[in-house]
Amino acid sequence: MKKGNRYTYLILGFAILIAIYISIKIAAKQTFWLDDNLADLFANVPDPFNPFFLLLTELGDKKGIGIVALIVLGWLLLIKRNFLGAAAITLSVALGNEVNKLLKDLISRKRPDLDHLAHVDSLSFPSGHAMVGLICYFFIAYLVIEELKSATAKKLVILFTALLLLLIGASRIILQVHYPTDVIGGYTFGYIWVMLSIFIYNFFKKKLKNNKKRG
Repeated sequence: MKKGNRYTYLILGFAILIAIYISIKIAAKQTFWLDDNLADLFANVPDPFNPFFLLLTELGDKKGIGIVALIVLGWLLLIKRNFLGAAAITLSVALGNEVNKLLKDLISRKRPDLDHLAHVDSLSFPSGHAMVGLICYFFIAYLVIEELKSATAKKLVILFTALLLLLIGASRIILQVHYPTDVIGGYTFGYIWVMLSIFIYNFFKKKLKNNKKRG
């Protein structure tokens, strides 16, 4: 097994364990030390920064993700002619959003009992912004990196994507619409889903490549 693949499977296994652990504990109505202490830390963010985090949280919302996805689909279909990639990211995000709704209904965690600084109309766990946002932006980063040859450029894409996702997740806590464990759960479920999507994408990509060679 290649070293890179080994780390990927280790992170995936860790994400699965964390997702299961948090889900079971929340379903059992148990509390988390992290939710109280990390939420208190984020509560110290000055109010003048709220508009910035409101803007960031829109990037994890359906409209924000939809706009970004349309731009990426235009790039994939019209410029790169990567029809498989376009289909893969569309299905991954759309189905991932449905899985998020299913998980919310299954676990049924209520939102924090605080003054919500952003509009919410669903249950709390896992955070849809964290989960679907990670699926979308992680997959986009993966497809962009596929096209890059420079190691430095690849690292910059990874760094930018990680920072964006962390800020989107932080915005949900700062705006008092999610517990920290909602966001962590969103990240773990999102990572599991997007890695599954990428494995399937690469499987069909390899099959298409082999068929072209035979043809």
